[in-house]
This record gives sequence, C-alpha cells and structure tokens, in this order.
Amino acid sequence: MRAGKAAARGEEHRLAGRYEAAVQEFTRAIRLVPGYIYALGSRGLAFSAMGDVEAALADFGRAVELDPGNGWLYAERARTLTDADREQEALADYDRLIELFPDDGGAHAARGDLLWHDPESAVDAYSRAIELEPDDSFMALIGRATLYRLDERLEEALADLDRAAELDADVPYMFLERGRVNRRLKRNEQALADLDRAIELDPDNSGSYTERGWVKCDLGRVEEALADVNVALAATPDDGESLELRGILHRLAGRPAAAVADLDRAIELNPDALLAVMVRGQAHQALQLPDAAYADFSRAIELGLDSADTYVSRGEAALQRHMLEDARADAGLALERDPDHLDALVLRLHANWMLGRLFDAHGDLMRADRLAPDSSVVAHRIAEIRPILDGHLEGALMTSFAEMVADSARELMAAGSAAGETRRTEVAEFADMVFVLIDADEPDVGDAAMVEARLARDPGDSFALAVRAILHRSASRHDAALADLDAILRADPGAWWTAVLRRTVPSGDGSREEDSDLVWAYRLAGLGLSPSAEVVCAMAATDGAELLRTVFPISARTMLDIMEDPRGW
Repeated sequence: MRAGKAAARGEEHRLAGRYEAAVQEFTRAIRLVPGYIYALGSRGLAFSAMGDVEAALADFGRAVELDPGNGWLYAERARTLTDADREQEALADYDRLIELFPDDGGAHAARGDLLWHDPESAVDAYSRAIELEPDDSFMALIGRATLYRLDERLEEALADLDRAAELDADVPYMFLERGRVNRRLKRNEQALADLDRAIELDPDNSGSYTERGWVKCDLGRVEEALADVNVALAATPDDGESLELRGILHRLAGRPAAAVADLDRAIELNPDALLAVMVRGQAHQALQLPDAAYADFSRAIELGLDSADTYVSRGEAALQRHMLEDARADAGLALERDPDHLDALVLRLHANWMLGRLFDAHGDLMRADRLAPDSSVVAHRIAEIRPILDGHLEGALMTSFAEMVADSARELMAAGSAAGETRRTEVAEFADMVFVLIDADEPDVGDAAMVEARLARDPGDSFALAVRAILHRSASRHDAALADLDAILRADPGAWWTAVLRRTVPSGDGSREEDSDLVWAYRLAGLGLSPSAEVVCAMAATDGAELLRTVFPISARTMLDIMEDPRGW
C-alpha cells in the first residue's frame, strides 16, 4: 500500500516534469517492494527524461528480467535507445515487442522509423502499421510518404499525405511534406497552398520557407523567393540547401558574384551538392572565370550530371581556355547524348574552325542551319563565320582536290596505255574528277562549245587553246593544233605540259626520238580521254596540283556546293 502511494506520487511528479522528485518517490517504492515492475519502468522514464541514459537502461533491464513478457517495457526502452542513437539495440527491442504482440501497429511504425537505411524494409513496416491500425496511422503514413518521395514514387506519396490530412489537418510537417511532393510533380500552385498552410501553422520552421522559396523560384518569382530564403537563413545560417537556393536566385537575378559566395559556402557544407556545383560553374562562366567554371563542370560530371548541357558548358569553358581538342571532345559527348543539340553543334563548329578542321566546321555549320533555320542565334553565327570559313574552305578544298587529281593523273601516265577492265575504270574515274574540276557553269557543254565560250572571254586562255589544239589534232588539222600550242608556249616557255601535248601532234618531219616528252605523249594519247580530260591529265601529271589550282579556282566552289547538297549532284 505504501509502495503504491509512493509510485503514484512519483508518476505525478514525472508527468509534471519534476523528474528528480519523481526519481525519489519511485526509489522509495522500489525499496519497499524490490521487484516493483511499474516503479522500475517509471523511474527509467524519469532517468531518461533527465538524460541519464545508463540509469534508465539499468532500470528497464531489471524490469525486463523480472517480467520478460511485458511489452510496455520493451517499447519504453526502445524509445530511450532511439533517443540515444543506439538504433540497432532499439530495433531489437521492437522486434521482441512484435514477437510478443504481432498486431501492435505502433511497434511496426516505430520499427519503420529505425529502418530508413533500408527503405524497402521501412516501407514494409509502415505498411503493416497502416494495415493494422488504419485510423491511428498518421505517423506511419507520413513516414511512408517521405520514403515514397525520396524514391520518386510521387503519386503514392501524395495519396498517403492526403490520407494523413484526413486523420489530422493541423500538423505543419504534413503540409510541408505535401508541398515538397506537389513541387516535384510540377503542381506549383498546390505546393504553394500547402506551404502557406505549413507556415501558418508553424511560422518558425525555416524548412517551410526554404521549400516555398524553391516553388517561387520555379514560378519565376525570384525576389519573392529570395525573401523566403532570407527568412530561412536568418534562423539557420548554415543550412546548405537554403544557401544553395539563394545562390541560384542570385545567379538568376544577374548577381554572379553574390551567387558564388553563397554557393561556395553551400559546397563547403556539402561537397557533393551537385546542383550547387553546376550553378557555381555557370556563375563563374558569367564572371569570365573559365578555369573555375571548367573545374565546376568537371566536378558536376564526376558527381553524375553527365547530361548534354553539362558537356556543352564544360566545352565552352574549355574553348575559353584554348583547350580546343577538349572542347571538341565535350561537344562530341553532348551530341552522343542528344544528336540534335544545337549548342553542341555550334560549340564543335567553333572548335573545328579554330583547329583548322575546316571541312568538319563546314559540316557542323550546315547541320546547325538545317536544325534551326529560323534561329536568330544560328543566323548570327552563320553571318559571322561563314564568309571567313568559306574563304578558308575553298582554298583547302582546291588544294585537296587538285592534289587528288594530280596523283590520279600521275598514276595513269606511269601505267601507260595498258588495256583491261581495271584500266577502263581508272580512266572513267579520272574523267569524273575532271568533270567536277572544270567550271561549274559549263559541265554539260561539249568541248567545242566550251572552247569557243572561253576564248570569247579570254583569247589567251591556255586551257581553252590546248583543248582546241586536241580538237584540231583529232580532225587531222595538225598545223592548226601546233599553232594553238605554240601560242601557249610563247606566252609561257616553261609550260612543260604544253610541250608534252605538242608531241602528241604529228609534225610531218617523221621524227620518233625516244625522249621523255615523247614517251609521255604516247601514253597520254593512248588513254582515250576527252580533249578536256586529256589537257587536264597533261597539266596534272607534269606541273601538278599547283597549276590546277591556278587554272581552275572555280572547282572549290563546285565542291562546296556538292558538300551542301550532295543529293543534287
């Protein structure tokens, strides 16, 4: 009787927060009845409230020894262990409690709270608690909804939060969590309403202000968002998420230096803050600090943000650092992820241009124009780059193509006039190259008409005179042929190609001396080329590519046209 009265007084003190007085009364009760389970457990609760964890656990342990089937003792000891961050020991107590009372929904819910390191098991525990006690499952619903949100199961999370709101509509955390879910579902107006309610219920919760700041940021209400995040940081100056958000808002507002200051601190608090690292890279880029920007974008990629946009951003920083091959490589990685990424094409265009890869640059320019024919950005780039690029490219094309023609001509001449299918194919391929090389305005006109048109424009046109000479030779007008070729030699005594062609014309003196010009002349005449192709072959095989570049500058423009519209040729 005396022990019971002492325990009752102790419980009165405990409930009133007078823990030392409670301990004294419970101790008096235990002295009177050493195995008094209720007094031991209640004194453990008082010790726990005082922060004396070991004393509390000693009382709970003694009580469990005396009454191992008492679920209340396991539950209270588990709470004390949880508060002391001894989660595995607490989990063991909840497991024992569930063994004793499998239908205790509260035990399953509490067990779920301890299993967040294993989200699947935690969800199972919450689900069991909700199943057992659907009308008393508010916390289990909140816990499961949070795990669903973290796993991007947003509609399921929202369903749990709506059910929780039916059970208790005055809990600010529930509205905060529902605001988070609605924001991730892009339902910003609903999210805003939830967060307004969370702040109304608990105006001192800085997390609600930060989350509402994110929503307002998504809605483009930058200054309002900044006001919210400033409230949050006034309460929690070292909150990394709030610092990250404020850095983003400063960048959006055109204040890159302020953005970098906030993001530096956010990254210091959390080096793996991916969004903060990426946005800081953009702020560094705006401040014309390409080294810092490149480092940030590289870190963002390392952290897992290997999107096309990230590679383009890093490539642009590399371009500013004159790391041209790196810029080109990043553009390529971006295009692997998004083949139609316009900024990646423009980046690679610039890198190729600066590297002297003019054919590649030209291809990128044409593809960008096809992808975005109405883009003012692309139009500006084309207006800025194309005249210069085309000028360089024409020269490069002429050099490359003329060298290819010269190499082919030398191979034909070196092999002589041997017959066979292979030989006919080589001659035909050479004729096709000559077709491209000659003026694009006259590709389908016969040799005679082409000659007269060119000589009407320029009576001293050496190419036209030589073609006319071959036409005279074919008609056995040998004197006329020699006259045209001699006219070329008078103007240019060093034109060896003309001397070779002259040896293909019978002179009437019966000469057959075996000099090198004559050998080449025999081979040239035996190829069966058209007059134009025979003249080109003589030029290319003797004086080479440099002569072709001089005589046929228009061919580069022709090649450009083919590159831009290959189906039209």
